[in-house]
Amino acid sequence: MNSNQLASYGPLNNHYQSRIEETIQYALSEYPRTLAIRVDLRLPDQVGSLYGSSDDPLIASIRTDSAVISRFFASLNAQISADVQRKIVEGKRAYPCTLRYVWVREKNKQHKDHYHVVLLLNKDAYHTLGSYQSSGPNLANRIRKAWLSALGLYPDTEVGFFGSLVHFPENPYYILNVNDPAQFNETYRNLIFRTSYLAKKETKHYDDGNRWFGCSRR
Repeated sequence: MNSNQLASYGPLNNHYQSRIEETIQYALSEYPRTLAIRVDLRLPDQVGSLYGSSDDPLIASIRTDSAVISRFFASLNAQISADVQRKIVEGKRAYPCTLRYVWVREKNKQHKDHYHVVLLLNKDAYHTLGSYQSSGPNLANRIRKAWLSALGLYPDTEVGFFGSLVHFPENPYYILNVNDPAQFNETYRNLIFRTSYLAKKETKHYDDGNRWFGCSRR
């Protein structure tokens, strides 16, 4: 990683950058094989005009308050815990999986709030997102359901209707394996560069009273 690459994002918040790298290190210290996933979570701004009448009880139930990101992680963590317990009950091999994460809230050029998120999981428990088009219980759908749940949209049937609120960017995941130094070093550098985007100062609005950055504890 060189300074020219990082400079392409513009000025970075050094505190944010340090916390991002620290969180990745916490994950690797517990799971030498770690899966890192980039995902964007969109808020349904102007819900009535985009998805239907604001008088619709379904539309009116949508919650976009500042605690929505905390609800997202709580929901995803609950799904992961339930998945582990289900495998144990069924006599299948189950791997523990502590969910770690970094998030940043931004506004785009249309002044719409959205979240950029990095999820860090045990690669032995989850090795891929699964098919984006599948309706099965893969990791991609768990992430979608967690965001819909955080917004107050619970039924599974809503995944298709509001599914665009969760976006997996190109090349959304990285597999870090400390036991393969050559692969690890290159992948780690690429991940740090990718996640440095979350630390850029541009598009943050520090003066509106909201939190704009957060990460999991150890």
